[in-house]
Amino acid sequence: MNKKLVVFDMDGTLYLGDNLFEGVRELFEYLDKKHIDFVFFTNNSSHDLDSYYKKMSNFGIRCDLEKNFYSSAEVTIGHLEDLKAKRIYVVGNKCFLDKLSKHFEIVDHFDKNESIDAVVCGFTTELVYQSLKDACLYLETKDVPFIATNGDYRCPIEDGLYIPDCGGMIEWMRLVTGKKATVLGKPNPEIIDYLAKRFNVDKKEVLVVGDRLYTDILVGVNAGVDTLCVLSGESTLEDVKAYPHKPTYILDSVKDLPDLLEK
Repeated sequence: MNKKLVVFDMDGTLYLGDNLFEGVRELFEYLDKKHIDFVFFTNNSSHDLDSYYKKMSNFGIRCDLEKNFYSSAEVTIGHLEDLKAKRIYVVGNKCFLDKLSKHFEIVDHFDKNESIDAVVCGFTTELVYQSLKDACLYLETKDVPFIATNGDYRCPIEDGLYIPDCGGMIEWMRLVTGKKATVLGKPNPEIIDYLAKRFNVDKKEVLVVGDRLYTDILVGVNAGVDTLCVLSGESTLEDVKAYPHKPTYILDSVKDLPDLLEK
């Protein structure tokens, strides 16, 4: 298999919580030895990329913050800049708001006379009812874009459990307002197009690795690149069999990826 860039999901693919999966350190030693580039791409906009860099470094993975990390927050900022948005209302945690505030003016409450350019929703564990209420009121009273960082319904944590993610939040808002969000993270294929250009590789040389079918695998399918679904996170083999968009490869975990790449 001639791959020059591997795009990794993190939660459920390489680790759960603070538990690194077996064989992950050896996998990245293999990639380094074979001069295969990699990117950690997460749909989770609630953490700064620096926190992911520190986490992977603490796991003993040799990586570079500028080169090896990308998230739906960066995609969202680029999209809003393309829209020439200036003033936005945001449902998100403090980290996400701080990042957006470097580029845009953040409106902090609903005012029917307020002018805004977009409503933005990201995954947050700091959710309060007032922020959902204000976002819905803006969507009901203003003809502005509704933007979501990602469409994941649930976020995996330890012990095989899950907590609500951004997809569930925007679904709630859709049911209230009738407005459907434009989802910018995985499975948007533009992410893979961007990364292929960034690393100067052909898309046939890209492999997307993840545990979630409707984001990790679907982004690869949408972009026309090979995909690997690992069964260490959300998806089971039964889920894969029932899903209409099949991954190119299936493995129990990433520890067997070096063997696959050797084929």
